[in-house]
Amino acid sequence: MSHRIRPADLLVAGYNVVLLAVWLRLADAAWFAPSIAAAHAAGAALPLALGRVSEHRWTGLAGVLRELYPLLCLAAFWSELGLLQALAPGATYDAAITSLDLALFGRHLNLVWMPAMPYPTLSELMHFFYFFYYPLIFLPPLAMCLAGRADALRDMTLRLMVTYLGCYLLYLAFPVVGPAELLPHYQGPLTDGLFYGLTHAARAAGDSLGTAFPSSHVAGSATVAVLAWRWLPRPLAVLITVQAAGVFLATVYTQNHYPVDSLAGLIWALGLQLVIVPAVRANYAAPRVPVLPARAPSLPEPVTGGGR
Repeated sequence: MSHRIRPADLLVAGYNVVLLAVWLRLADAAWFAPSIAAAHAAGAALPLALGRVSEHRWTGLAGVLRELYPLLCLAAFWSELGLLQALAPGATYDAAITSLDLALFGRHLNLVWMPAMPYPTLSELMHFFYFFYYPLIFLPPLAMCLAGRADALRDMTLRLMVTYLGCYLLYLAFPVVGPAELLPHYQGPLTDGLFYGLTHAARAAGDSLGTAFPSSHVAGSATVAVLAWRWLPRPLAVLITVQAAGVFLATVYTQNHYPVDSLAGLIWALGLQLVIVPAVRANYAAPRVPVLPARAPSLPEPVTGGGR
């Protein structure tokens, strides 16, 4: 296998194959389904096309896009999940998750926590944690890209792709709408908060139904914390870990998830990192990156430069 084809490329290709099959099954459900299926067929062939281009050709903006395109695909894949749920609104598994949450915690903490502690400072802090998740996911890879740390960037990209595509596949097979849509929300003065408003505006603009279990907020934040300890200075790793812990709590306080969703997101992310990432690397002929707790210095070659 060419070293120009990277593990993250193969993950994108494999997910495109899955979505190709899904859209072919929905060919009669919407007029645009065949076009989306064709786009996924092209996406599945992308690694081969990228592998035919010499690494020395990826310079400037093209080089940046070559490195970051898998992460950019995640946004499109996320929006597609909601579209698929709307076109094929079959049975969801909300009843099972609701029962599991009650069995584990005795009551739905997401319903009672905010009304029991309606403190503006606490509310804004929790909504800040929830909202800052969005830049948290993309800032570390972008920083590694700008710094020319190719091995760090590619490790981050691979690990984030494993986490998110792992979540997305589970959403396709096991859709759960979740309490943010199905249960009543807090009504009171806390809704006037700045980060309360930003959080709910972001969710309204980009949410996809059927993606509540496990929490991708928690899964993604936990993965970034792992990456921070692998590649970033210790003070920054501590800060990102605190943010990830805040996201874990905030998903429940802000009433976006059941506690069981957040717990499942943490377990799912760590399991994928411990099992799937090593399996992917073991079946890939590229050199391995340093293991914990290595903190690699800047590489001599920039991301957009020579081959591996």
